[in-house]
Amino acid sequence: MNLINKSLLIFYLLTLPVLAQKDIEGSKDHPLIPRFPGSTIVYFNEVENGTYEYTLGPLVRSSSEEDFKLTDTRNLQGDITRIQYKVNETDISKVVNYYEHSLKQNGFEIIAITKADKPMEVAGRNWTLSVFVDLAYKEKSNIAGTKTGKENRYYIAGHIHRLNKKAYFTMVINEFNEGEIYVHVDIIGSDTKTDKRVVLSADEIAQNINEDGYAIINGIYFDKDKADIKEDSEPALEEIAKYLKQNMGVSLYVVGHTGMLGNLDFQIALSKNRAAAVIKALSNRFNISSERLVPQGAGPLSPITTNQNIDGREINQRIELVLKNF
Repeated sequence: MNLINKSLLIFYLLTLPVLAQKDIEGSKDHPLIPRFPGSTIVYFNEVENGTYEYTLGPLVRSSSEEDFKLTDTRNLQGDITRIQYKVNETDISKVVNYYEHSLKQNGFEIIAITKADKPMEVAGRNWTLSVFVDLAYKEKSNIAGTKTGKENRYYIAGHIHRLNKKAYFTMVINEFNEGEIYVHVDIIGSDTKTDKRVVLSADEIAQNINEDGYAIINGIYFDKDKADIKEDSEPALEEIAKYLKQNMGVSLYVVGHTGMLGNLDFQIALSKNRAAAVIKALSNRFNISSERLVPQGAGPLSPITTNQNIDGREINQRIELVLKNF
């Protein structure tokens, strides 16, 4: 090997870690919000039971003697997850469109999508610096700065009322440099960590159905691609039966859901068979009239989180009780 080739090999080996960037240690995606394909986590932080200032309005002041203040804000209590991604993409509109589509698909209601206009307006440089004042200099610069000579920044905010809890999110998408875009996501909720092992009590089922018209039932388990209910599903079935006995006038659709993996027709049929299995178990084990329950199957067509990873598909694989109107 000649000297030039050796030099090129050494250069390649030295730059390989830079070229193959990895997420920072201890970081992870949030189950409710997927990452833009090919992006890398450069900042991650979790806070339990914190306070978050949720902001939708611009910076304003009443007179020239007063300081600018954020408007249309409220404090949210709950677990806070903060993730910042570096995206190697030249077209910021692709990133914005991706998140708008994926957030809606995952069940979020988007309250605002605002593009930077003036410094004090929503998504403007000064506004971003004020809203994210507690970020370290580097992370704050990533979402408020620019090397392109122009402001190209978006702010997206919304919420989701699924998974038996309400969660909020804010997102800044900033073109820091040509081909270098940063996405900062904050997720805030009373319980933003989804745990399929948590079983709703009969009272919680009643509350969710009364308030929302449906309840997501965790804790009913099936073998892969089968509709046979596993033994460790008994606690969840007991609570459903208790709810139905306490509310004799209620009739429900029992709706099965699966993750998006495999043939669509098979998944829809499987989800309905699983719903039917739940009705059969309630009837045989707890003497619940099957006439009050109607099985339906949505397959993978109504996800509550991403289907892009195993954790997401397991969350989407669920049973829901939906109030049946007469």
